[in-house]
Amino acid sequence: MLEDNEMVAFYDINPAAQTHILIIPKEHIISVKTVQISDYDLLLRIKAKALDLLKTLGHDPETSRLGFHIPPFNTVNHLHLHVLGGSFESAATSVKYEKGRKWYMELSELLVELEQRRSLVEHS
Repeated sequence: MLEDNEMVAFYDINPAAQTHILIIPKEHIISVKTVQISDYDLLLRIKAKALDLLKTLGHDPETSRLGFHIPPFNTVNHLHLHVLGGSFESAATSVKYEKGRKWYMELSELLVELEQRRSLVEHS
């Protein structure tokens, strides 16, 4: 679907929603638990690409979901962003990607966490 020097994007083989894309950084990052402050700019570029794809496919980014599964609830030990647009296949499927669940972290939450960590480092 899309590939550049930093990331690859493709449709999920088992879509949970009308549109379900995975965006994977080429740099190996195991999971949200191993993301470093230095990954912040890459994550911003991944977010921009996700929003662009959603708009291109006719989805409202404000009602779409962008996020990651948190170990041990992830299935692959390589960070991959779930980009979900449109209606979900079922209510049960939707729960797998809900904000505030112990197994799922929205991209926006991860970016805030990295901003806070960077601020602590800069002020210490």
